[in-house]
Order: sequence, then C-alpha cells, then structure tokens
Amino acid sequence: MKTFLTIVILFLSGFGSLKAQNEVVVDSSVVREVDVIPQFVGGAIGWQRFLENNLNLSGVFRDMDSTEYVKYGLRQTAILEFTVCEDGELCDIDIVNKSKISPSFARETMRLIKKSPKWKAAIKDDKPVRTRIRQPIVAILDEY
Repeated sequence: MKTFLTIVILFLSGFGSLKAQNEVVVDSSVVREVDVIPQFVGGAIGWQRFLENNLNLSGVFRDMDSTEYVKYGLRQTAILEFTVCEDGELCDIDIVNKSKISPSFARETMRLIKKSPKWKAAIKDDKPVRTRIRQPIVAILDEY
C-alpha cells in the first residue's frame, strides 16, 4: 500500500496573494481596510513553498485512530486567522474551525504558522499597520 500526503494551499484573492479580512475584529488597533495588503517576504509562491516545506502531515495521520478518521475524514481544512503586526510578526493566531479538524492537524498547523518568518506589513497612509489574514490549509491523505 502506497500512501501520499498532499498539501493544498488556497489563497483567498483571485491573483494569488492573501486578502485582508473585512470583518469586525475585537482588537481596535487592527486596520481592516489597507492600501497594501500584507505579504510573505517571498510573495505568494514563497508562502506556498514555506507551507509545503514545513508542514509535516506524517504524524498527523499516524496519530489519528479509526474514530477520528470517521469524524474528520481524509481531507481536512484548517482555517487559520492571524494578525500581521506592524513589524511583520504574526500574532493572535486562531483556528476558526478547530472543532472540524483533528487535534493533531490543529497542533501541526499552529506549529507551522508560529514558525513563519516575518512578513511585509500592510500599509495604510504610507505607514505599516496591523491587519488580519484568513488562510485555509488543506491536507489530503491518498491511499492506494
């Protein structure tokens, strides 16, 4: 039996970069409408490469028992939200749909995002500002 792990990284805007969220955020210092959206230093391709090279799914699926396979399935999508601060650090990381993914996948996606290098901050009126990002990460286990 051969097992393949496939990572699918989706970007929310049509041109392959991340989109700042237009939703109510408790932190009043988060700017929702920006002139320039935040970006990973290597751009969308660099961000995808970072995620692919650093996401370790082997332990995620190994840790799942048959009950978790039934509950969460072989395809799981973690929807993460995080703040890109003025200095490019990622903070206030949250998994929006934590109850819909396995605990081991939730731990791995949090580990991955916390490992991220600094980003280029969002810009509003020629100044770096804090803004929120929503990033889905999809993991698929294929067995044949």
